[in-house]
Amino acid sequence: MISLGQVTMGEAKRRKQVLGDAYGQNSFIRIKGERQFEEHFEKFCVAWEQKLREISGSSDPEAELSETEIQEKDQTFQTWLTQYLQDYRPQDRERLVGGLLDFLYAEMEKLDQEEDPEQLQQKVSNWVLEAITLFTLLKPHLTDEQQREYAQPLLELYEIMLNEIQDEMDEAQQEEARQSLAEMFAVCLDVPTVEE
Repeated sequence: MISLGQVTMGEAKRRKQVLGDAYGQNSFIRIKGERQFEEHFEKFCVAWEQKLREISGSSDPEAELSETEIQEKDQTFQTWLTQYLQDYRPQDRERLVGGLLDFLYAEMEKLDQEEDPEQLQQKVSNWVLEAITLFTLLKPHLTDEQQREYAQPLLELYEIMLNEIQDEMDEAQQEEARQSLAEMFAVCLDVPTVEE
């Protein structure tokens, strides 16, 4: 006669064969406390920079990339990022990707200290490009709430830039400039807003 213990052991063996080494293991890295988060965040930033260098280093820096090549590089990075983040619990993933944007958004606040108007305009332009690029890379990994939160400052800048176009350009130039601006900010313009 087969005992209940033997049936249970047989089931456990079959599950282990199906699931492999992952059977019985915790499926997510659990970040506990602020110090441990800082360690994981630093590791994430280093891995992020290495992967970007690896991807951008695989092409000639002088060469103009085709749309297909850009999409391939983006897909390679997105695949890496998804795999990297999948080891973490959802709430820890949110903190890691949010941490990158938080750091960049804190940099924007420092721009207020720039007194030279030309330098300020250059720094703001650089910041906008960096923020849009980072937001684009991270958007698939942000919650809806995070998307709205991080899109908001970009949308405010978009409105400011639209007003500048209206004030500083003639009718003929305005339409082209508006279209260019809409393309640049497209990644945050499609973020759904909360219904009031």
